[in-house]
Amino acid sequence: MAVNIAGKSVSIAAIVAAVGGILAIVAAPLAWISASVGGQSDDVKGLDGGLIGGKIALVLGILVVAVVVAGILNIKIPQSGAVLACLGALILLVVVLVYFTKLVSDESFTTVSDSMKALGGSASLGIGVILAAVGGILAIVGGGLIVAKKA
Repeated sequence: MAVNIAGKSVSIAAIVAAVGGILAIVAAPLAWISASVGGQSDDVKGLDGGLIGGKIALVLGILVVAVVVAGILNIKIPQSGAVLACLGALILLVVVLVYFTKLVSDESFTTVSDSMKALGGSASLGIGVILAAVGGILAIVGGGLIVAKKA
């Protein structure tokens, strides 16, 4: 199934993948980790210095949109559906790394959460992580639909 956008026939799968890329881009400057203790709260945003994950998600989101736009402009990218699915998987990997490890941030979410609990506070995932995860899932779904359509 396709939709006519500006005189071009664009598949629903490509639109789904593009929305995923846009969500990853939008997620980058938003809060990824929110922590509060003793009435004070603070957010770590995706583009803050100590968190590389937001910057990586931004680049991956731009790549997803670029692949979709290339397809709309009839620029052939071999295995574009697989490329989109892989980029979506990488976005999800970044979210997982932010949550569990210190590979893409100064502190993992689990470490921050444990520290806040020890101080009598709390920590939660910010909207940026949620949007990036949804964006990654949509890019995987869109890419997978493109692969399935060509198979």
